Amino acid sequence: MADISERAEENFEPSQPDAIDKIGREKFQVVLNILTESPFFYADDDPVRFNILRRNEAAFKKFFEKYFGWRLYVDSKMARLIKDRNYNPALRSVHRDTFRLTGRNECLLFLVLLEYYEHECDAQGYSNDEVEPLRFTYADFLAFTRRILNEQYADQLPADREIDAAARQLLKKLQHFRLLTVAEAKANAGNESDGNMLIEVLPGLNCYEGRKIAEALGRDDADPAILDDAKDSEEAEGDENE
Repeated sequence: MADISERAEENFEPSQPDAIDKIGREKFQVVLNILTESPFFYADDDPVRFNILRRNEAAFKKFFEKYFGWRLYVDSKMARLIKDRNYNPALRSVHRDTFRLTGRNECLLFLVLLEYYEHECDAQGYSNDEVEPLRFTYADFLAFTRRILNEQYADQLPADREIDAAARQLLKKLQHFRLLTVAEAKANAGNESDGNMLIEVLPGLNCYEGRKIAEALGRDDADPAILDDAKDSEEAEGDENE
């Protein structure tokens, strides 16, 4: 019996609750809830709790990997959980509130947006290391979209009002999933249809890679509903990680 006890002590690994208690169970629990409440936890959402996550990143990563099989990605601006598989076979994509590009036209517009974002980063000399987010006007994005579509689809170019309506619909979806936000709108308009509204890019947009969406669109057998194209943490843009 003594030999069994000795071997058990030798193989003993400190339990996860030890790390939780060290951080503080209440603090740990709050950060866990924040991470599971939405796809992205931005540093500006709650600087104090985000700092707790950053300081104890290894403990949180170990928790999600051990108990859920999820990967946790954290950088200086955002954190997100990456789930490599779904476990409930009864759930379809429509049952999950995840960011999806539905249909070829919406995919094309999102590709144009990613291209415009890169264009504005170059034009404004912007880097993801900067504290302040990149901003642009809706009117400028719409003009860029018309030009790109005219270059690629001159013979089948939709009417301006159709492009505007589709772009605003995409904008609403991107706001819902916190990839963009309307930072400022013209005072006398007060609505998102105003071309002079100022759009702010949130850190989550850096998780999306236009090349993968373009490849999916180029396949003849591509699913008409393109799934979430967020990059893995190793690929995402940012400071040391994304």
